[in-house]
Amino acid sequence: MEEPAEPVETQPKRVPAKECFINEIKGNETRVAIIVSVVSLNRAAKNAVVSDGSGEAVLTFDNVAKMRGIAEGMVLRVIGKPQAIKPLTLEVELTQELKDFDANLFKKVKNLWAKLQ
Repeated sequence: MEEPAEPVETQPKRVPAKECFINEIKGNETRVAIIVSVVSLNRAAKNAVVSDGSGEAVLTFDNVAKMRGIAEGMVLRVIGKPQAIKPLTLEVELTQELKDFDANLFKKVKNLWAKLQ
């Protein structure tokens, strides 16, 4: 008779980030994903101000290394955790530069998708 195999240890899965616009963030979400333009950077304070046309948010970084490659005017996809509502502050987990991104097309598709649901 074969002995049962040892249970395989797996890492817990992360809660998926909710795709949204800045003005849709209520603060009770675990993780959010937003597409934004960088308005200003403050590397000394490890934060950035971003906008998606619906509102602005402050991104906080736990270390300056996560800010490497980010510049004003850049379009980013940001995954983070809401920390405060006034002003809206997100603790950044991940940033991804979006080159050749059409923000107007994205907004149209997002709004159409919301109507279908």
